[in-house]
Amino acid sequence: MITLEDLTTAYLKARVNKRRSRDSVRFEVDYESNLCKLLDEINNRTFKADSNYAFVVTYPKPREIFATQMATRVIHHYLDWRLRPIYEKVLSERSFNNRKGLGLHKAIDVFRQDVAELTEDYTKDAWIVHLDLKGFFPNANVEIALGQQLDLIEKYYEGEDKDDLKYMMTTCMRADPARHCDIFVPKENWDIIPPEKSLFKKPVGIGGAIGFLCWQNAMGMYINDVTKWLQSFDFMRVVVFVDDIYLVTCDKARFLSMMPELRCRLSELGVKLNEKKFYCQHYSKGVMILGTMMKFGRLYCNNRTYSRCLETVNKMASWRKRCISPQNVLCSLNSYVGSIKNRNQNKRLEKLVSVAKKRIGNLVEWNPKKRCFALIEKFKFANSLTKFYTNNQRRAKCLN
Repeated sequence: MITLEDLTTAYLKARVNKRRSRDSVRFEVDYESNLCKLLDEINNRTFKADSNYAFVVTYPKPREIFATQMATRVIHHYLDWRLRPIYEKVLSERSFNNRKGLGLHKAIDVFRQDVAELTEDYTKDAWIVHLDLKGFFPNANVEIALGQQLDLIEKYYEGEDKDDLKYMMTTCMRADPARHCDIFVPKENWDIIPPEKSLFKKPVGIGGAIGFLCWQNAMGMYINDVTKWLQSFDFMRVVVFVDDIYLVTCDKARFLSMMPELRCRLSELGVKLNEKKFYCQHYSKGVMILGTMMKFGRLYCNNRTYSRCLETVNKMASWRKRCISPQNVLCSLNSYVGSIKNRNQNKRLEKLVSVAKKRIGNLVEWNPKKRCFALIEKFKFANSLTKFYTNNQRRAKCLN
């Protein structure tokens, strides 16, 4: 049996960075009653994860995203909270997505170290291989992914809510959001989504929902055995980030001879390699890894990242016309700045700062110590709130 206290803890985790969304506000207005209702549904086995919605994003490539209402989101975070120690214990140390302390930048740094190690500081031959898994989420087999999660719970979890975890995991992963969701954007947006990458075109039982926390964790486990098999060979190193597999090997012929077995192991999971995105070159040619160009140990952010950063500057320059919050745009701008300053591109960063001072110098200022942008005093969030409430008080006095 799960307790109300534990469910409340999961709710506090679920509402982080979501407190301004509509369904989060509706849930929070009477969250005690909503959590009690959710607890009863779980204990009575009447919970249904059918309150979902879908939309389309276009950057960096077109994808359909599924999201869920706060009640189901609480369940997702409860599962993650209870199973996170098990994931960290079972997952390969060469899998970097959706894990604390790892992530994209860590994956790039580890791969750079792998290349330096196998080439003995770039003095010996080695080859870099990039493998892309075709339609990784949309083609996942629900029952295989669910079976992996239930096996983890059965083998490693020892809490009193073990049966509840199994029930919640089964309900969430079999939710079939493509047939139980609302769409709040024009359906024409799906015209840019290839049919093979849309859950709306898949039969029941096929496809993982991008955007669901339970599926993000499940897909990290989905090819975990394949990842461990690849890292067991001493003539190569592997890094896995979602559907991208990067390898560096000092024996190209031996690796290529393994490809049929690799395809066989992946096909057992319903996963295929994208033959159009296969890359195998000498390390001296460099490689584009997760949006970063790596060559001889040096890292450069790609041109697309820099151009998107300039677009964000232009967007911020016209924030009043666009009716957007400068605080939100600033977060996006600084995320791009972080990608640039952590690479070997100081000149590009200096150019960006110069452009920003000309375009949005009346809105932000450059902090040379932290090497990031900050809003000038009058546009900071606290001052915006003060101005908002002051204006409301003035209007109220005028009406009285």
